[in-house]
Amino acid sequence: MAYIDVCGKQIYYEEYGKGNSPTLVYIHGGPGESCLTYTYQAQKLGERFHIISFDQYGVFRSDPIPEEENADVKYHVDMIEKMRIALGLNSWIPLGHSFGGMLALVYAHTYPSGTEAVIYDCPMWSALHTARAIAQATLPYFERNNMSEQTAFISEIMKDNISPKDAFYRSLNIKMNEELSRYCHVIEADRYNCYINEHIAEPQVAEDCWGRYIPFRQKLFDSEDFYCDYLPYLADIYKPQLLIVGEYDMTCGKFEQEWFDAHAPNGKTEILAHSAHLSWFEQPQKYTDMITQFVLSV
Repeated sequence: MAYIDVCGKQIYYEEYGKGNSPTLVYIHGGPGESCLTYTYQAQKLGERFHIISFDQYGVFRSDPIPEEENADVKYHVDMIEKMRIALGLNSWIPLGHSFGGMLALVYAHTYPSGTEAVIYDCPMWSALHTARAIAQATLPYFERNNMSEQTAFISEIMKDNISPKDAFYRSLNIKMNEELSRYCHVIEADRYNCYINEHIAEPQVAEDCWGRYIPFRQKLFDSEDFYCDYLPYLADIYKPQLLIVGEYDMTCGKFEQEWFDAHAPNGKTEILAHSAHLSWFEQPQKYTDMITQFVLSV
């Protein structure tokens, strides 16, 4: 396993296609998921490009965040930039999935000189609008089944006066039973586990690594900038931008997609049919091809 020292913190990272250019840096979601599940795609993209994939500070194989230390969105964005410098790279292309899409957008906005282009994979750019996208996807199921308590609970998310934090926490507490999961095209656990077992080697790590995501997530959920609306940042980024969204994704909804189409200079949208949130798993070859074509055009 490879580690790099970033301001005294040990960050786990994987490198593929060394010597090829340009460089893509994969920024995982979750929050707190780790880069483990992206290993197969990193290897495939590494056949054409230089790929850096890493566990964010505080997650899985990277150093845990001390209890007394605050780590908000800006903190993690700054860590990504410090990692680029530590690796000796002049610039790279952030590729952010889900929450990682928020980090990729804020990074590209904050550090334009380090950004060649940016790729958003089913991104979360706004806690409020992601919560509403989830509500819009699930509400018809509860209405159709006359589940009045859940209908009322979710309807609150759509009200104008709700705070982003309250909306987000409500979306986390939507009760996803098996039938609702099928209705929303959520990937079956068995199918996903088969993919993991087939394509990704078991990491040989200490037992305490697996639970590091819990304080990582809580620090983010307690921070103010996690609930900012970053959609306006899209208009300020003049480097090429690619948005990849699964047809049934519940994180980046129609509102966000339309905002991107209307406001992102030099932006391109690709919709992956028959996919939901894990498009790199559900349509692996199409996903690889989309990214490859985009990067070659930059």
